[in-house]
Amino acid sequence: MEYRLERKRIILYIALAILVSFTLLSLYPRDGSGDSPYRDPENLKQLVDDQDSSYLLLDVRTPSEYSSGYIPTAQNLPLQILGENLPETSRDSLIILYCRSGNRSSQAARLLQKEGYTNVVDFGGINRWPYGLNR
Repeated sequence: MEYRLERKRIILYIALAILVSFTLLSLYPRDGSGDSPYRDPENLKQLVDDQDSSYLLLDVRTPSEYSSGYIPTAQNLPLQILGENLPETSRDSLIILYCRSGNRSSQAARLLQKEGYTNVVDFGGINRWPYGLNR
């Protein structure tokens, strides 16, 4: 009897470990944006400071959130209207997205990838930006 109880406990622990593993894996980006150097605030700042025009930095927050402070060079294109107002840039251009916490930018990244954009980076939340904001 004790053997069966121990066996059930082991099976339960294995099932729990598998569930936790799948949950953790689902938190990581599958689009390759997790490997982008522009997920690092220092690298994004360097890109912004270089004023290289070969990228598009999109703030997908609401206009009122954007007006409260945004990363320099960012354009406001709220997630709510992104699907109807896709960026007018080449599908392979570098597009970097951010929002308040990372939720909307993640949704925006998935939407753009479904529309055929191939070089989309989800920076995450503006709270990851330790430098000055424009107003």
